[in-house]
Amino acid sequence: MVITIVLIVSICVFIGYAFMVNRRLGKTIHEKVKLIKETEAQLIQMEKMASIGTLAAGIAHEINNPLGFLISNLESLRDYVKSFARELPAESPHAKTILEDFLPMTEESLEGALRIKKIVSDLRTFSRQNETEKVLTDIHQVLDSTLSIIWNEIKYKVSLTKEYQAQSEILADATQLSQVFLNILLNASQAIDSSQTITEKGTINLSTREDQNNLFVIIKDNGCGIPKEVLPKIFDPFFSTKKKGSGLGLSVSYNIIKQHHGDINVDSSPGQGTTFTIQLPKRSKETKNEKNTPFL
Repeated sequence: MVITIVLIVSICVFIGYAFMVNRRLGKTIHEKVKLIKETEAQLIQMEKMASIGTLAAGIAHEINNPLGFLISNLESLRDYVKSFARELPAESPHAKTILEDFLPMTEESLEGALRIKKIVSDLRTFSRQNETEKVLTDIHQVLDSTLSIIWNEIKYKVSLTKEYQAQSEILADATQLSQVFLNILLNASQAIDSSQTITEKGTINLSTREDQNNLFVIIKDNGCGIPKEVLPKIFDPFFSTKKKGSGLGLSVSYNIIKQHHGDINVDSSPGQGTTFTIQLPKRSKETKNEKNTPFL
């Protein structure tokens, strides 16, 4: 009888232990599968960036020269029309009418050409033709200098709070990081503009923190948020939900952070705002002042 009880207890203990091990194993496998999927998605994204970056570099080069001629000629034509309109006799009402139509058409054409120029500039940045130089950088100085660039544009619609907790400097290209912060801050400002629930000023919270290996920059807004189905696409080149914009800002930002061996995570839902978390390594894989080879 005692032996039977001991045997039953032993079996129960074994079954319980096996169940516990199975649960842990299942959890471990689930975590590994999730990690593999995330890594695969990042590799696909990087391969996509590389292919489109090569194409972008070629397009930018082919467009740039004829675009320069176009803009120069349109600017001269606009100035000629203005000069001619001033010297035209008052008794030529028909000619005056033509000129009144012609000048706005010239201005619109010039505006369109300048818009193309901006897209070409974004393409050049996206293809990363220029070498970058990484030096020890105070991330807070980069954030503050970026804010000073756009402050006049956002100060009337945004209340800004800062919580700087990180202490370490990192090896980085300050100009490139400034571009990343600028793109995300402008997106935050535009999201606040688009929000249907904000009646007064929106809010942007800028914070930093660090752990043993990484420094984090968190940019949080209370704007309109990003729909779930759109969220996976926001770093895709040329993807944009806005009428204006080349759709390259966040793609460029993604590439820059990857070039710094970091990562960007986004948490957002409609009506709840958006949080960008930028992770940057405190110890770069490159040596100080080492110039990076362009990605393409």
